Amino acid sequence: MELGLEERKMQPSSAFQQMRELTQLKAAFPEYQTVHVHVLQNVIKKLGRAFERMWTLGAGFPRFKSRQHDHSFSFNNTGFRLAGKYLQIAKIGNVKVRLSREIPDGGVIKSLTVKKSASGWYACFAVDGLPQRLAHSDAIIGIDLGIEDLAALSDGTFVKNMRVYEQQQKELRRAQRRLASRKKGSHGRAKAMRLLARFHEHIANRRLDYRHKVTTALVRKYGTIILENLNVQSLARGILSKQVYDAGWSRLVALLKYKAEGAGRRVIEVDAKYTSQECPACGHKKRKLLSERVHDCEKCGYTTHRDTAAAQVILARMEPLGANEGGITPCVA
Repeated sequence: MELGLEERKMQPSSAFQQMRELTQLKAAFPEYQTVHVHVLQNVIKKLGRAFERMWTLGAGFPRFKSRQHDHSFSFNNTGFRLAGKYLQIAKIGNVKVRLSREIPDGGVIKSLTVKKSASGWYACFAVDGLPQRLAHSDAIIGIDLGIEDLAALSDGTFVKNMRVYEQQQKELRRAQRRLASRKKGSHGRAKAMRLLARFHEHIANRRLDYRHKVTTALVRKYGTIILENLNVQSLARGILSKQVYDAGWSRLVALLKYKAEGAGRRVIEVDAKYTSQECPACGHKKRKLLSERVHDCEKCGYTTHRDTAAAQVILARMEPLGANEGGITPCVA
């Protein structure tokens, strides 16, 4: 909202103060009278978060955005109502919707975000309800995240890395060349831009869908999941940056954490230093090249897959924290 940022630049004011002034703003600018007050309030909240990131994280000063930049608007607990196959939105009207899944019994819709993506419009509901906790499980597993395989488990199993971006890189290049060959400002360029955006969204959706399936299976099977605390931003600066981003470790860990919390499971991160160099059997450390895919300890003779050994080291680092007490069964090959 341009006026909100302009006011912040001219004179210091808080987000709460700006929200109190919305009545006068809507009276002075008739175009804002067609917008629900919650939509305007949430835009001011976004602006407030941008200033918080500037002060706490060192981000740049918030900038004015074009009308094409933001493709979503949000309501709080009022201004909308879900009635059967229709979503009633204030100031807009009735919109037909197709739910990807039913609202759980007893769940209360707390907020609505309407978002436009390359493939169409989506309504995202935030539902407040009781979490579906799973049956208690004593099983504990160590997981080593990687590129050759998305994850190696301490019991010797592996989770395949789909490499979605790498698989569809040729088609993506063709779409990018098609966009580059179109004249700027033409209808053909706009169409090529939409097709490229849909292709990127398709890749992101495939990657996210696979990670949802992987994390759901892990949370259902194991009561405690041990991960290494990776610095993904640092790893992405190396020669394998494309592969690191395609693996999507950060999103995978985030999905694991929130699903585990709702299901009554535990996800704990341990120090990631030397997990690929340390022997899980005797603790001897030896530097390995990336090309070495087998762990063969020269001190005790323990031999296994390199990533499996790293996952077993990650699992062992949990024991000093007391996670292996109370009958928890480690899942080790």
